[in-house]
Amino acid sequence: MKRNCLLVLALALLAGCAAPNKFQSYDYKDGQEYPYVSVVVNDGYVYQDTSCGQYGCSTYTDESHLYVLNRLRESGKFERVDINNGLAQHKLVVSFERESLGNAGADFGKLMLGAATLFLLPMPYDYRYQAKFSLMDGNDLVKEYTYRRDSNELAFLFIQVQSAKHNAIKSIVDNFLHDLEKDGALNARVKAEPSSAAL
Repeated sequence: MKRNCLLVLALALLAGCAAPNKFQSYDYKDGQEYPYVSVVVNDGYVYQDTSCGQYGCSTYTDESHLYVLNRLRESGKFERVDINNGLAQHKLVVSFERESLGNAGADFGKLMLGAATLFLLPMPYDYRYQAKFSLMDGNDLVKEYTYRRDSNELAFLFIQVQSAKHNAIKSIVDNFLHDLEKDGALNARVKAEPSSAAL
């Protein structure tokens, strides 16, 4: 029994904990206000990288698109949120990237030292997350929103690899929803549609 408890504890530690969320949060009203929207993140491209070592191979898959999609769904602001439907009337075209703010040589040295210590030694990195949201109505650009988040992160065995990115995207999407609510760009467009259809 004791051995099983230790095994469960070890697996929990290896799974990693989420990085603490240090980003500002933005409030918006609860309840649905917007119609169905399709989200296209980085033109639908999902970065993937497989690396192999002495003990097998591991694959890294960038989950930025899922973080954006899920946060928009969780907000409850849209009738429905799908991904990569280019034929949808209302689309959110999102460009998202992470840029390193550190010295390339120093970052490479940290990576090598981290790998040598099996990432048991926390390594600090500085990143900038940038996102541009283009709100589309058919082929018409309604409005563009741009956001930036600077982040100090630790690469460490017991911290989930993409958890800081997840926190940054949550803050950015909430900021976007706050701005969308504040300027009413989508609401005004939707209200104008029936009258234009009647013409």
